[in-house]
Amino acid sequence: MFQRADAKVIILIMLMAVILAMTTALAYVYLINRPEYPEGTYQTTVEDKLILVDSDPEQAVHIISQEVPVQPVLPVITVTSGGEGSGEGGGTDGNVTVVPITVTPYPVSPYPVTPIPITPVPITPVPPTPIPGPNQVIIENYQVVPGDTLYAITTKRNTTIALMARYGIDATDLVPGAVIPLPVANPAYCPGSFPYVVQEEDTLSIIAFKCGTTVETLKQMNGFGDNYRLDVTDVICVPNPP
Repeated sequence: MFQRADAKVIILIMLMAVILAMTTALAYVYLINRPEYPEGTYQTTVEDKLILVDSDPEQAVHIISQEVPVQPVLPVITVTSGGEGSGEGGGTDGNVTVVPITVTPYPVSPYPVTPIPITPVPITPVPPTPIPGPNQVIIENYQVVPGDTLYAITTKRNTTIALMARYGIDATDLVPGAVIPLPVANPAYCPGSFPYVVQEEDTLSIIAFKCGTTVETLKQMNGFGDNYRLDVTDVICVPNPP
């Protein structure tokens, strides 16, 4: 009886030894043929989510990010047409090759982007360029006649001895028959009124008395302020003579 029990135990031990040996052999084959464990940082998919893993075979595996964007894979289809049967009356054999292309999305910075304030540049208005008005003095060709003097010319033309001297004309130029460039007050300088050439000793009150008007009228006609100034040979506008 004890011999039969010992035989059963021996058989059971042998079966367990065979199972253990087969398990050990299968584990050894798996360990030899399994792919090498990746080292460094790589991407892997866990539950349909792409994660970034930092791997070191000598240490533990750490998940360093779960926010890795999935890179879409777009297929590119290349069609090659034509075969031995192409041509008139023949068929066409086509070869279709699908090549996957990985599209890398533009990396998104994990840091917040601070907008740069833009300071508006003040625009300084440019004043319009004033249009120059008519000149106070114009030049006329004057032919000297016998008996002309500088004073006699002032009674014929709207000019003064000081104005002629300013333009370089003196008594030696008054040769009968000669034509001289005579400076005179420009009528266009005072449209609707009379151009008056300021003489020595003139003041606004004296000019107003000569022309039969008032100082205020002369100021308004010429735009004079409180600090106006009169210089000899200046031309100002006065009311037309009666």
